[in-house]
Amino acid sequence: MNKVSGIRDQIIQELPLWDQPSISVGIVKDGKVVLAEGFGYADVEKNEKANQETMYQIGSCSKAFTAAAVALLVDQGKLQWDRPVQDYMPWLEFKDPFTTAHVTVRDLLCHRTGLPRHDAYWINGPWTRREMAENLRNMEPAWSFRSHWCYQNTCYVAAGMLIEEVSGMSWEDFVRVNLLEPLEMTRTTFYVDAIRGDENHAEPYSRLLPTDMKGYEKISFLKSDREDIEKGVGAPYGPAGSIMSTVTDMCKWVLFNLQEGKVGDRQLISEENMKELHKPQMLLSEPLLVPFPEQDFYSYGLGWFIETYRGHKMVEHGGNIDGFSALVTMLPDMDLGVVCLTNFNNSFNTYASTYEILDAYLGESNGEWHQRWRKIIGDMFAANPENMKAMNGEAVPGTTPSHPLKDFVGTYHNACYGDIVISEHEDGLHFLYNKEESPLAHFHYDTFQIHNPKALFADMNLRFNTDRKGAVDGIEFGITLDPAAKDEYFVRKREA
Repeated sequence: MNKVSGIRDQIIQELPLWDQPSISVGIVKDGKVVLAEGFGYADVEKNEKANQETMYQIGSCSKAFTAAAVALLVDQGKLQWDRPVQDYMPWLEFKDPFTTAHVTVRDLLCHRTGLPRHDAYWINGPWTRREMAENLRNMEPAWSFRSHWCYQNTCYVAAGMLIEEVSGMSWEDFVRVNLLEPLEMTRTTFYVDAIRGDENHAEPYSRLLPTDMKGYEKISFLKSDREDIEKGVGAPYGPAGSIMSTVTDMCKWVLFNLQEGKVGDRQLISEENMKELHKPQMLLSEPLLVPFPEQDFYSYGLGWFIETYRGHKMVEHGGNIDGFSALVTMLPDMDLGVVCLTNFNNSFNTYASTYEILDAYLGESNGEWHQRWRKIIGDMFAANPENMKAMNGEAVPGTTPSHPLKDFVGTYHNACYGDIVISEHEDGLHFLYNKEESPLAHFHYDTFQIHNPKALFADMNLRFNTDRKGAVDGIEFGITLDPAAKDEYFVRKREA
């Protein structure tokens, strides 16, 4: 059977088993695109099928474009990988003065600043791009500088700001002029209004509940209030994850990377700096997702994860943003690249399909990746109640709050995360953060639980504290979403 034909048949067979709307797949082998095709539906309600030109959001696969843009500026002599960022942006500060003085662009791009993710503040938040980068000064580190790898989106926003300051162009314009146009990636953009206005775009979908294995619904695109296509203002988090593209365009991106920075006969980025992007810069203590016996040597380059797959060096990066998942993968020694784009939230069909394609070219047939990934997800969802119980602890029965509910009502502020608003309704207290409102259920004493299965903080506990006089004056909350990080403290705002 023809290899590509067999791959297509498997993708078609597995898509209904994932119960997801679509997946678009591209394969590059030996300098040629051997498959670029959409499967399933870009818009289920309108019965519109996906194809090779259907536009998807690619999420954090955008990080590789930011790193490549930095490499271009290094080639031009305008940046140095290992020069302190403060030499270029004196205003950029971290909470730790040593990190402020020594952090380099390489550190920003390989996630080794000592910060945990600190993501929740920017999702539907009011921040500008500059304010996001400035917010690094308010973020509590969880580890010492360069001692631990942890994925950190805001550091990529800071790298985007560095590109802007050094080039005099917006991050969007610099990437478009210096990367997208030379690569002829004509259906790649940065703006939500652009994808929504395109005749051939995928709509975003998600499960009805986060732990469901079947069923889905259309959801809204994630769009920042700050984004304005008419003014050329992109999403504040753009350098970390705002690009939208097609499988055809992303195959061009893969070819460019496999050809070590060449577009035709033109060396767009030097081979030396392409190697910097694709080589290990920081070791991971464990894989970002789950360990497999077929994979080893987990590390991060600059905008790419670097590991081994069945003994071959693998360069890859995934992306997730509301209603979309993406994965770009390369085995350089095989001159092989794979792109998988989906219009489904937190889809792992991208990984299963990619690994099956890699196996097809490696002559392996025992991966059973679709079944393995679906079992992993099912087991993960089944374990969720026990995991939340371990995080929250056992509720002490028979307790009541120390104050009437009205005494908890107010606005609570944290320098990094902004405001939590607590209000009282007929059904009890409600929690509002960055436009997302959820009822609170009493857990025990002055601890309440977020009672909204679709919320970012579903089933998480927050604790109200009192001052020496007994007045409610603060909230402790694990908003960092990282067990290695301390809970953040929100101080109650007092009326003047």
